[in-house]
Amino acid sequence: MIYEEILFNRLKQNARMNCASLIQEFVDCNTGKSFSVIWSCRRQLKAMNNCLKNFTTTEELDKLKLEYIKEKRLSDKNESK
Repeated sequence: MIYEEILFNRLKQNARMNCASLIQEFVDCNTGKSFSVIWSCRRQLKAMNNCLKNFTTTEELDKLKLEYIKEKRLSDKNESK
């Protein structure tokens, strides 16, 4: 797995973790519904998507890239000792 994939996976994992309560609200709203979910869970879907969108921005990815580079440098320094 190359580092871009690792970072995208971390990005998605962070978003899911930070939005867990909203994701659960949407899941709970869907329980026992079929077609009515389209209109009855619209509010929960919008809140969940907005949260996920806020945690999957380019800025968040850039933060993860910087963290990854720092981690990599530290591990390289420790290996060379």
